[in-house]
Amino acid sequence: MGDAAVFRDMTEADLAGGLRLSRASGWNQTLEDWRLALSLGPGLFRVGVEDGRVVASGGAVRYGRDLAWICMILVDPGCRGRGLGTRVFDEVLARVIEAQARDGLVAVGLDATPAGRGLYAPRGFVDGPPLVRMRREGSAPAASGSPEPPPEPDRLSAARPMAAADLDAVLALDREVFGADRAAVLRDALARAPGLAHVAVAGGRVRGYCLGRHGDHSDHVGPVVAADLARARALLCAALSARPGRPVIVDARAPWTAALEALGFRAQRPFTRMYLGDARPPARPALELAIRGPEMG
Repeated sequence: MGDAAVFRDMTEADLAGGLRLSRASGWNQTLEDWRLALSLGPGLFRVGVEDGRVVASGGAVRYGRDLAWICMILVDPGCRGRGLGTRVFDEVLARVIEAQARDGLVAVGLDATPAGRGLYAPRGFVDGPPLVRMRREGSAPAASGSPEPPPEPDRLSAARPMAAADLDAVLALDREVFGADRAAVLRDALARAPGLAHVAVAGGRVRGYCLGRHGDHSDHVGPVVAADLARARALLCAALSARPGRPVIVDARAPWTAALEALGFRAQRPFTRMYLGDARPPARPALELAIRGPEMG
């Protein structure tokens, strides 16, 4: 299956082809998102090319020795059903497993749709926490009538815009929460979407933060990191005020979905966070109420 396609390493010249695939599937990546992912996965991105066109893609971003995140498994809609997605996934997985043996890579993860899970589970991936993609249209009403109480000022500072001076503290906390160093991803988010980046500070310390990106068709807020739902809500509401006319996506952990519904979000589809075997990054996932996104972990 897929014999007519030639598979090779992805290059900068293939980024436009990757963007075409993600748009054809309704995904939210921009050309800059593709470029960032490719830069973080040297030797781990593959494409299938047929008649000079990219018809399949896949790769993995690396976070040092702690984590590789498989992502961007895409097939041209007109070429589906020929095994191209399976082949590109298997080629990426083989390279990641080589990196485990060569570099001592600790963990390998991905976010699976219900359809994709049937491909990944037989290859040794096991279920982690469930996630739900939530979307709020740009015309959604403000959250003034939310039944969730606002943050209490005596124990929680209001969220404020993230400044460059906050980055060291944010990156240190994120390293603990995510279990790997994704400083390049968060620095990129702050540079490209500063209006979506906020921190919650109490007692002179950063107690929570959120960042985001301006995607192809929607703004995407994530990660959202906080020790409690009230602080997470304050951060998200601050981000929502940045561009109120644009749809917003949040990929949330299950405990937060009810609060998001009260803010005008509606569930779109589930994901399952999966890991290869028993290895996990040394993370604190309960503090990450919303992830960066399936393409970055």
